[in-house]
Amino acid sequence: MLGKIISSVVLGASLALAPLAAAHAAVAPAAGKKAAVQKKLKFSVYLHNRVNEVLTHLEKHGGYAHAITSLNDLFDLAIARAPASDTAALVDVDYARRLVSQIAQMPDAGNRRAVLAMLLKNQELGETLAFLVEAHRQPVGSIYTRLYKMHAALGERIFKYPNLTAAICVTLFKPFHRHLNENLVTSPSPDSLFKYYVKYRHMMYFGIKDVPARLLVYVVDDCASIKEMKWALARYHGDPVVGQLFFNIQYDYGALRPGAVKRVDRAGYNLPNILKYGGICIDQAYFASAVGKAIGVPTAIDEGMSSVVGHAWVGFLQARGNTGWWNFNVGRYSEYQGVIGTVKNPLTRRREPDDYMSISAELIHTTQSNRWAAITLTDAARHLLALKKAGKSWTADAVPAYVTGAKTRALVNNAHHELALLDRAVNQCRGYADEWRTIALMARWGMLTLNEKEQWSNKLMRLCGRRYPDFALAVLTPMINSVKDVHQRVRLWNRVFPWFADTRFDLAARIRMMQAAAWEKVKKDNRAGQYLMYVINRYTNAGPFVITALEKAARILAGQGHKKRILTLYEQTWLRIKPPPRDMLAFETESAWYQVGKQLETMLKTQGHTHMANKVADQLDSGGAAMRAR
Repeated sequence: MLGKIISSVVLGASLALAPLAAAHAAVAPAAGKKAAVQKKLKFSVYLHNRVNEVLTHLEKHGGYAHAITSLNDLFDLAIARAPASDTAALVDVDYARRLVSQIAQMPDAGNRRAVLAMLLKNQELGETLAFLVEAHRQPVGSIYTRLYKMHAALGERIFKYPNLTAAICVTLFKPFHRHLNENLVTSPSPDSLFKYYVKYRHMMYFGIKDVPARLLVYVVDDCASIKEMKWALARYHGDPVVGQLFFNIQYDYGALRPGAVKRVDRAGYNLPNILKYGGICIDQAYFASAVGKAIGVPTAIDEGMSSVVGHAWVGFLQARGNTGWWNFNVGRYSEYQGVIGTVKNPLTRRREPDDYMSISAELIHTTQSNRWAAITLTDAARHLLALKKAGKSWTADAVPAYVTGAKTRALVNNAHHELALLDRAVNQCRGYADEWRTIALMARWGMLTLNEKEQWSNKLMRLCGRRYPDFALAVLTPMINSVKDVHQRVRLWNRVFPWFADTRFDLAARIRMMQAAAWEKVKKDNRAGQYLMYVINRYTNAGPFVITALEKAARILAGQGHKKRILTLYEQTWLRIKPPPRDMLAFETESAWYQVGKQLETMLKTQGHTHMANKVADQLDSGGAAMRAR
């Protein structure tokens, strides 16, 4: 059975764990008696009863391996036989399957029994935690051990705030650390953090109880002390644009001198001192991020590389009406717009591109049932994909004759059904990134036709393109770049390009660079050059792309025997690049203006234009004052 091969992703709707004894009483007639007419039973109730039998037996007698096998088999059956209108039947089985497989990883048998009994009696917390855990990327046993310890320390209170409890368990199963250059900050204890958020829940900007756990993880991963958090709450609570606090921190230019020590490091590294003494960009980002978490706003520290060195800025959640979005622009220097960033995922503690997290803002106004349904349907699709990749055949069990509402013909495992499951998942909740990641994965594996790629590209742009352009492009990239024919690939990029052309210059430039690379790969230098020149002429100030575009265009010109045109290209481009503003002179050597200018200076010297080279050098040394004055 497929369930024996892999444990898929989870979704959910409610699973009532109290046995339905009356509904399941007449599965078979009593021995020695004439068979009675079997009472009809809906397929969803049949599955529900079978799940309850497994859980009841597990709670009384143990045997996790057998329970996991049974629940995986039931999930196979649900995928194959449940009608599309009955997502809840899938959710019921998937929740139980995930819960049992996760608790099974706790190292202490006594704790396993206690946690299982606890969550069977407190279903909402069980569902919230089971659907939040990413078993393939997290130390699951440690997460449930943290739950056991929280219950021992805090008692029944943890059940009143299931989203908060689940977020703390998956994030703080061990202390959370952040290395901020020379400074190391560490999270408060999970119990003290729980008490803080519960005590001040009415002062939290988005609240605590109804915020989805998948967003709360970006609140509870705070590394400020409780004392600092109280200071921040008293000073900033109710601030809806915490990213602006980035600029409340004075930049410590003295720290840029060789061997210098930042003033805040000498005074002691904490939030009040950062505000008083200032810091560099990582300290500015940390301050805004930590304050946001203290007042209940999900935040993330974003880090990225320009053409030369690393930078840091802050992202934070905003919402209005039924719309939510991550803002990565307010809390960063304008010079670094267009720099691709990564954030530390609180669930995995790994750095990941920030574009994928942006879609999580969609969760802010969704219901639990919709979120869990999306996860379950994605689980089912990945379940089928895993079987297919393993080269395994799959047949579904038949259902008894007295069961009604099941599909009479079992699902056949092919890409069409996986896409149908994912389509249902997106319709339930489009804010679950893994449903879109799975589509991109299928494209990369060559499992989608060109027509299917076009259909899903259109759907992605329609649903996510305007609100979450970074995420949309992240999904589109492997989907479109998996198209082997370069003409078709470039055509697909041209179709989506208008969505970004006038609003997100950095993303539009990225698309043109990918089109140029596609033509380069097939040795079509003239066509590649056209797209490179588009970036150079149209998106000169969109980010570091112009540096790469110039380098590639120069190679093409040199290869075609037009070396003299390279110097002209650099001269004209440098004149169009905006020099850093006066308040950013400390970073000018990292800017595209400086980097292209230095390259131009070198070219002029090499070709004997010493006077012009000196003029460029003078402007670079003076911080672009002459160019600003024009």
